[in-house]
Amino acid sequence: MLVSHRLILRAVARADIVARQRHGWHRDIERNYGHAVETRPMTDDEARAWYEGVVARRSATYWVIEAEGELAGVSFLHSLSHADRRARFAIGMFAPEFLGRGLGAEATRLVLGHAFDALALHRVDLRVLAFNTAAIASYRSCGFVEEGREREGCWLDGGWHDDLVMGALEDEFRQ
Repeated sequence: MLVSHRLILRAVARADIVARQRHGWHRDIERNYGHAVETRPMTDDEARAWYEGVVARRSATYWVIEAEGELAGVSFLHSLSHADRRARFAIGMFAPEFLGRGLGAEATRLVLGHAFDALALHRVDLRVLAFNTAAIASYRSCGFVEEGREREGCWLDGGWHDDLVMGALEDEFRQ
């Protein structure tokens, strides 16, 4: 469990199925993750599938984000390599009310602190769609630096979109 003054990052619980379903799907949020999903309620089957997917990935590096007592999103490190002391970071918020309040940046800093301290990683990187300017600004505020661009790596809404590769290094994060 990782804790800040507004957030708790914790393991998923069965009760999170209902909380996740309550938020439903939001087109603009899902589009930023590269998914073509219309704004609509989440079905029972989708909510259960979300939970089962999280449980299947459950590890010490996968957290649900609880903000002010409400399930707000998920965050995780994946592609972990202890030999290279690196991992890839991902985060996703579930509903518009959790955006624009600095919650994602706060969660990102918690995970980076865990990555560099508890896991002794040297590098954490991520991929973000180049049009997702709010996320890019948030990542920069947490110490990520743009390292490259994968051109036309995502087909979405009838067009190709670039991915940015961003990275944070242990010594830079500590500064």
